[in-house]
Amino acid sequence: MGMARALPLVWFIPAFGGPAVALSLRLAFGVALSALCLPILVSQAPDRAALAWSMLAVREVLVGTVMGFICACWFRAAEAAGGLVEALVGAERLPWLGPTRQGPYAGMMLLLAIVIFLEIGGIGHVTLALAYSYDAMPLFVSIPVASATQAAAISVIVASGKLIEAALGLSAPVVVALMVADLVIGFVGRAVPQFAAQAAGVPLRAMLGIGVLLLGLGTLQAAMQGSLADFLHLMRSATSFGR
Repeated sequence: MGMARALPLVWFIPAFGGPAVALSLRLAFGVALSALCLPILVSQAPDRAALAWSMLAVREVLVGTVMGFICACWFRAAEAAGGLVEALVGAERLPWLGPTRQGPYAGMMLLLAIVIFLEIGGIGHVTLALAYSYDAMPLFVSIPVASATQAAAISVIVASGKLIEAALGLSAPVVVALMVADLVIGFVGRAVPQFAAQAAGVPLRAMLGIGVLLLGLGTLQAAMQGSLADFLHLMRSATSFGR
């Protein structure tokens, strides 16, 4: 029963490995995460019929899915920020990228998000949020379905909005630098007609995008830590629906 709420967290959050990790290992992560909440689970689990346990398992999966989705939105925001930069740079025209491969910016931003998550003890925060969720929504406690569904939907909508906001905010420095670069390349192309602005623009913008990300890595890390704190707080507060 503990895995019903814990496993969606492991499934949604890329820091636990994502699709690249074998299914058996992700199940092991779910068992380990739920085992940390075992004392709470034992204290809240009276004897019930098998049907009650089955219905409870469905509810627990939904609770874990809402929590996992909210936390995963932060990782997807970082990945979307990299994807936005790739779209502006024109990464699909770079010769070393195939049409189905992940671009360098999206991959780098997602990797940076995972590193920051582990650096600040994100797994511990997720574990605490899972433990606190049993205080906000204990096992075998009846809650109004309508109010719980409405509150869960609001939490998901807020997280989705924060995803877009964070993606735009994280990509803003590179977007501004690329806009300035476009203006400079355009002026040079007009002043020097022999300069192949269109051919030279793609690699120059690609290098500029990487350069801005690397130069502003400290500021970017601080911004990502702040947005991660917001998503973790939202994940913890989402478990209070129906209370």
